[in-house]
Amino acid sequence: MNRQHKTYRQPSNISPSYTLQGAVGNTYTHPEHHDCNFYRPCRWRDNCRFSISCNTVSQHYAQAHGITNIGELQPVTCHWFHCGRVVSRKGFVRHIREYHLLHERIR
Repeated sequence: MNRQHKTYRQPSNISPSYTLQGAVGNTYTHPEHHDCNFYRPCRWRDNCRFSISCNTVSQHYAQAHGITNIGELQPVTCHWFHCGRVVSRKGFVRHIREYHLLHERIR
């Protein structure tokens, strides 16, 4: 599916007390330090609906969907509802954060 990426700098459900270490404004620059309170239901093909945030993506997909023990360059298909994008395993968390949790990375 060919879908244009929409960019949102500050999702509406971020509380004023969030922490955004390594950030410029409301945009994260270092995902390993990114910790915000923007939660969204997981829309993986099994209808998971578990609330995830940028901080919990890695753990959730490893435990709930088996995205673990895969070589960093191996392709992983994103089964988020209506996505289907194939990314490398090392780019998977970034894909979820940017494309599905609506956070923009400064390039």
